[in-house]
Amino acid sequence: MPDPTLDSSTLNETEAVTSGFTIFGLTGFQCFKYAIYLLISYNLYLFILEEGSATASAYAQGVTLSNFIEAYSATTDTAAWLVLLLIFELETATLSDERLKTWQGSALLGIKSICYCFILYAFYGYLSKFFSVTAVSNSLVTDACSLVGQGWSYVVSLNEYEPLNSEQCAALVGPLQQINNTQIIGNSEMMTLLRNLSSVDVINAGTWILVVAMLQVEVILQLKNRLSDKLIKINKIIKGFLYLILFAAAVYWWIDGSFLDFWDAFIWLVAFIFIDLNILEWQNETQNEQQEATEQ
Repeated sequence: MPDPTLDSSTLNETEAVTSGFTIFGLTGFQCFKYAIYLLISYNLYLFILEEGSATASAYAQGVTLSNFIEAYSATTDTAAWLVLLLIFELETATLSDERLKTWQGSALLGIKSICYCFILYAFYGYLSKFFSVTAVSNSLVTDACSLVGQGWSYVVSLNEYEPLNSEQCAALVGPLQQINNTQIIGNSEMMTLLRNLSSVDVINAGTWILVVAMLQVEVILQLKNRLSDKLIKINKIIKGFLYLILFAAAVYWWIDGSFLDFWDAFIWLVAFIFIDLNILEWQNETQNEQQEATEQ
């Protein structure tokens, strides 16, 4: 994360990085940034496919309005965060301060408020999913192969449940456990994996809520010309710790989860580093304008 207390020479270097060559009127930095945003949009599509497949096994009675957020927690969360990210991009790098202080800024704040509601609701969805997948009981069935052809599935990973077949049932060793109110079985190792992955989902979602809350405060204070270097430095330290937690979650997903989860977490980190750079450049421009006004 960039340091807002950097001296003027370093700030000039930062400006050089964010300028450089241009493509269709966009700098190389902007092209790279927008490419990351497109990748996040594509990841949203992948989450829809992944969770749509998982719900067929986890929600035998079908997905209803009451359990939609729980069933599609990652999809809902990603969609709301994508809209929120684009609004932060508009606020910190596209729209002028004057426009942000008009009805346009109020409209963006209203949309962001809706996104915050979805993000908090998605966090509730992660919590609900955690309690759902960790509510297991010992199965009375001792031979998994006796369940083949009866609509049962076995645990592969979080949101990944495959139909039980004659080949996989033989590989299910140890006492069998069943996720309550489902036809999903696995052994203790599989259920531990579910518990760990769902726990990391909760920690990750909660950490991102703290990050975006800090960014929102920075945007509000910047518009009021009250965002001091000292405050940004303090936020930098706190957000650095939060980003470390998020990176650790991404690494865990790489080791024990899926590449999609890791890749999604990684590009989100990159995307919000861009927002931090936007805020740094925004504050620098404001300070320069104030200095020029004073000199005149």
